[in-house]
Amino acid sequence: MTGAFEKIPAIAAAAIGALGDELTFSFPEVLQVITLCTKHGIAVLGLELFQVLPEGYATKKLSGYDQQMDKGPENVEGWPEYVDRSNALAEEFVRLNPTGDDHIYILTTSSWREFCDIQDIKRAGGPG
Repeated sequence: MTGAFEKIPAIAAAAIGALGDELTFSFPEVLQVITLCTKHGIAVLGLELFQVLPEGYATKKLSGYDQQMDKGPENVEGWPEYVDRSNALAEEFVRLNPTGDDHIYILTTSSWREFCDIQDIKRAGGPG
């Protein structure tokens, strides 16, 4: 399933590739992607930083950062503040972990609609 994040042309254009079905970004472009997420009301809930290894371009996870989706707003009116707060934390993580060309970032994101869908699944007792 393609989420709201992948449907934004400027975000797709900033990607340097994909790891599985997840877009990958380099530094400092990942900071522009976080700004685009904020502009489009998409919360960055997590980031993973990988080192790209020379042999076969396998990757090694170096660090990660995650927000908890169950601590989101209760209504759409609270979503913009949640996005601002989440994305500021994501930007801080990137600024504290700047990298070179041998690293990639993968972002975990959610629009308001995707957030609501996940909450509905959790209430129904499904995974999430």
